[in-house]
Amino acid sequence: MGVGKRNFGLDILRAAAITGVFLSHELKLPIAGANMFANLGSGVELFFVLSGFLIGGICFRSLRDNNLTLWNLWRSRWWRTLPPYAAGILFYLAIRPFHPPFGPLPWYYGVFLQNYLGVAGFGVSWSLCIEEHFYLCLPMVLLLSVRWAGLKSLRYLLPALFPVSLILRLATYWLTGGVPAQWFYLTHLHFEGLIVGVWMSYLLVFERPVFDRLRTWCRWLLPIPLVLVLVLPFWNPQPLLFDLFLFMLYALGYAAWLRYIYDFRWEPVSRAGMLVRWCVTGTALCSYSIYLTHTTFDPWLRAMLEPMLTRGAFRSAVVLVATWTVGVMFYFLVERPTIISRDRYLKRAAPASAVKAVASQCLTGK
Repeated sequence: MGVGKRNFGLDILRAAAITGVFLSHELKLPIAGANMFANLGSGVELFFVLSGFLIGGICFRSLRDNNLTLWNLWRSRWWRTLPPYAAGILFYLAIRPFHPPFGPLPWYYGVFLQNYLGVAGFGVSWSLCIEEHFYLCLPMVLLLSVRWAGLKSLRYLLPALFPVSLILRLATYWLTGGVPAQWFYLTHLHFEGLIVGVWMSYLLVFERPVFDRLRTWCRWLLPIPLVLVLVLPFWNPQPLLFDLFLFMLYALGYAAWLRYIYDFRWEPVSRAGMLVRWCVTGTALCSYSIYLTHTTFDPWLRAMLEPMLTRGAFRSAVVLVATWTVGVMFYFLVERPTIISRDRYLKRAAPASAVKAVASQCLTGK
């Protein structure tokens, strides 16, 4: 599995995020009446921070090299994300006839509107909607801001945008006396993780000394996600007002982890160490594919095995291994060919400066 010159710290975070999401959907660990795996699903919040950091880095390096255009960025992003997404939908539709609980997918799944018009199936797609909406809007906001206020305005504009989704959540609550059902699916109420990731990428590209100094301050925020993951299963249900602040807490905590681990370097010499690194990097590479397939394949396989395997623990082990394997296969059959085809085309079509930008994307795994 070719890994190239990747940032191993970011790979650790990406692998941790997909492992947490996977376990939260696949297993339960009951302790004192609480499911200790439930809040590992906050790995989605970590994915948001990582996505904001990586897409922001692509935008800012292009701005620095004076070659950021809307079409080039959108083409690169959509070529990277849409074919696997479409294949994930086809995978869901192929299994649906054999698993009646799976509902039909309305037309708006094709244009990423299900988080507003209703998630009828393929539930993990809600977070992909938020990311695609963000990919669509971010370069326009950056180009307009740079044109009207200059590049340095982003140092202050991006932190100012960080609390906007929280403000909108609170405003919705106070004006209507509540929030919509599944409000956390709505993009305008749930993008602070993406924004803080973009801000950190701005500091990395344009104000590296500030980015370096952040590492010391981030130490104080590192415990936040760990405390939330360990405590919240025992505090259920949480007050709605606390839930409205929860995503901001996760965004701050996971942004701290991103900054703290970004500079981490490890070149193992032992076989055990090299195996660990290979597993982490491989998991990071396959994370999108595992995310797209695991909630489709797992329920169907459990239903198929139930008449044959009555031992719950053994059946769960078989399902987990098989579901993970399907995600890895999806990566090699769908996602990796998509990335290769995109990169080959862009290297042929782009000028030298844009080729350099493509190479920098490869370093971060995007």
